[in-house]
Amino acid sequence: MPRRKIPTKAELIQLQKLYKTDERIAERLGNVTPQLVAYWRRKKNISKHSFPKFSESEIRDLWERYGDDYRSGLELGISKAAFYNWRRKYNFKEKPSFLKLEQLELDLGGPHKSVGKRHQYGRQTIVQKILSERAGLERAEVGQTMEVEPDLVISHDDSSGIIEEFHNRGHSHVWNPNRIIISHEHCLNAKSERKSTAFKAIRDFIRKQNIKNYYDILDGVCHQAIIERGLILPGQLAIGTGNHNASQGCIGACATNIETSEVIEVWTNGRTSLRVPESVGIIVNGKMPRGVYARDVILFIAGKLTGKAVDAKAIEFYGTAVSHMSISERFTLTDAAAELGARAVICPFDSTTRRYLMGRTKMPFRPALADRDAVYSETYEFNIDQLIPQAACPHMPDNIKPVAEIVGQHIDQVVIGMGTNGRLDDLKIVADVIKGKKIDPDVRMLIVPGSQEVYLEALKKGLIRAFLESGALVINSGCASFMWAHDGILAAGERCLSTTSSNLQGSMGSPEAEIYLVSPATAAISALKGVITDPSGFVK
Repeated sequence: MPRRKIPTKAELIQLQKLYKTDERIAERLGNVTPQLVAYWRRKKNISKHSFPKFSESEIRDLWERYGDDYRSGLELGISKAAFYNWRRKYNFKEKPSFLKLEQLELDLGGPHKSVGKRHQYGRQTIVQKILSERAGLERAEVGQTMEVEPDLVISHDDSSGIIEEFHNRGHSHVWNPNRIIISHEHCLNAKSERKSTAFKAIRDFIRKQNIKNYYDILDGVCHQAIIERGLILPGQLAIGTGNHNASQGCIGACATNIETSEVIEVWTNGRTSLRVPESVGIIVNGKMPRGVYARDVILFIAGKLTGKAVDAKAIEFYGTAVSHMSISERFTLTDAAAELGARAVICPFDSTTRRYLMGRTKMPFRPALADRDAVYSETYEFNIDQLIPQAACPHMPDNIKPVAEIVGQHIDQVVIGMGTNGRLDDLKIVADVIKGKKIDPDVRMLIVPGSQEVYLEALKKGLIRAFLESGALVINSGCASFMWAHDGILAAGERCLSTTSSNLQGSMGSPEAEIYLVSPATAAISALKGVITDPSGFVK
């Protein structure tokens, strides 16, 4: 193996500016330990990165402005406990003796606090607040139909029909090209002349209307790209024709589905009518045990929600487990929950959301948080301290069993990636499991990065190489329906483990095939063994 070239002093300083700690620099360089990075620093007389220190005046100003550790910490990008420690250090122990404007009008507290100039006891949920804001009304009542102006409207390969009808109605220009997103994620390549003609019409329309947010064959799942690029923000409203718009609720936005005819209405005048749904509160407390991931959590919840408990309703996730999840893990929650029939799925804005959006957008936003006395049609509470890996068995996403109950069954195919579990941390889980090992020769393993950004980062970190050397097939980023048309068709009697969103009968080919939905760790371990395997004893 060739010896690694030692970075120059200028290169190390630049890496430190970007990645801060020795651990993250080592991860970025690959095949390097943090200890080696520290040694290079010392040899080149580069001091260890020191995180920002806050002056007494900064802490005093924020404390006098908000009088609340949580809100003050959000302004600095630190936790409630961290701000508390800073003000104790400077001996600011008493509450401010007078209230400033921000304390009266701006409340950016924990999950049960309100936002903006509304009182925190208005009995409004997050969805009600966002819809009333976009309708220009003071409040929204459950069941009320409101005319709203969305922040984003999304369409997919159904866009050609929408464009045709748009022109048939005599319209020539869309209301706001910057708020329109068109994606080809469901069908990246034209399989017929008819499809080619439709795609050409879409691309011609894009150019004529000057629509900048067009996701063609390279971009992958549009919902993932939208989050990565900061195109939807906390407190905003997105509507679209896809089944998984709800995934954008991972950053505290409200996203829901509409019909194609309604898209034409929005393209024309920028407004559409939405009915305010009931909201369901789901509280998830505890800590994920070894071998358990966000996908196991939402599968477990799906198995406990009987019948149509959340059908056509909005879900709001709370609890200590959710607050400790990354945005990627919250994306898994919101995307998978859409399969349960939810109208919208939201993880409330918090400091994790704020940190994720830093550097992704410079646009101002105002989060919407539920009132302390918000009214939910039902509230469910779960503790995951003792949770074990879960699987959705054929042929419904809520037919849930522990993986331990189905171990040993032979598998023919494993699919990892796409929207629900196609981000970098998902792929890293898989790479850590299979690196240096060989996939069972009787198993076909397909890896589908969720977006081009994920694909490129996986290349930089050596994950793609690990997949290929283990015998997996890595295909371009995209959505499930594209892959089933080209690479992932199942024959009668075959069994597949998948991290995608659906296991409905016939969704991957033959109606006589079986599809199990599992976490990336369960899928990866099973691919090595050739049979369904519980990952608990195999992962760190």
